[in-house]
Amino acid sequence: MRRYAFAIVGSAFLSLLLFPWPLTALLALLAAPLLPFVPLTLGLVADALYWAPGVFPLATLLGALTTATAFFVRSRLATGIM
Repeated sequence: MRRYAFAIVGSAFLSLLLFPWPLTALLALLAAPLLPFVPLTLGLVADALYWAPGVFPLATLLGALTTATAFFVRSRLATGIM
């Protein structure tokens, strides 16, 4: 499963540029259990790419919440499952 994580991360970054945001969010959620910082990174990149003056950085906030949730879930699961 670990080898597929990099394919999911690469797909998420490409979908940030090429596809609508729900696909990017889905790929970030799929990558979060294996690499927890992916949603935060995608949120930062999305806000940097599509930033407009006076707009709240919502993608970064949602990425941070998803990252915190991924770390919480990882800490609760047994190490043998992952």
